[in-house]
Amino acid sequence: MEEDIQKTINPEEKAKSNIFAMTFEKKKQGIIDLRKKNKRRGQIYLGISILLLIPFSILFLYPQIVSYISFNQNKNSIEKQIKDYEVTIADLQKTRDLHKAAYDTEYKNEESIIDKVFPATPDKLGVIELMEDFATELNAKSPPFEFTAISFENPKKENGYTVLPFQTTIHSSEENFNTFLGLVKLSGDYDPNSKDHIRLMEISNITLTYRGVDINGVDQGVDFNVKLNAYSR
Repeated sequence: MEEDIQKTINPEEKAKSNIFAMTFEKKKQGIIDLRKKNKRRGQIYLGISILLLIPFSILFLYPQIVSYISFNQNKNSIEKQIKDYEVTIADLQKTRDLHKAAYDTEYKNEESIIDKVFPATPDKLGVIELMEDFATELNAKSPPFEFTAISFENPKKENGYTVLPFQTTIHSSEENFNTFLGLVKLSGDYDPNSKDHIRLMEISNITLTYRGVDINGVDQGVDFNVKLNAYSR
């Protein structure tokens, strides 16, 4: 039966069937060869990539890894240093605050002294009180010292300051007269260690009359008329 079937197959059809089979086998083999070729190419690329990554790792990654390991090893030391710095900063802040408080106190003290020796305004009343203080202090130590009159001129503006001219008449012992001159000379001194801070003044003119001595040889003192300039800001 089978022999009859084979005999009925056309030789041309059989040849075509063999050609298709050969073509399929060639394509199949080509695909297999292409896969092998791609596999080899991939292996070559992988090898080249590994060869390129080795020097990159040595030049870049290795120092980074070493640094990272070193950082971890020094972590405790760094944390201790940070704590030490925090303590140091706290101490510095405390020291700063103490110095600032001392500076503020000194600044306020010096500012108060400056306001006395170089006030912000001409302050005629302050001049009168100053002369009364002179009279009270000097008359108590070695009388007499009395100022009998005082008069003011109009304040004059100068370059950055104000001048208040005034004139007073004083009866004094010779000793108190010299002391008064010394007090005027001390005026304007703003030494913080000094107890006496006298408003800045200067004598522009002075007229002096000696009374001489009485029949018992007692000094009768002097009368003097003095013109002064009191300075302010």
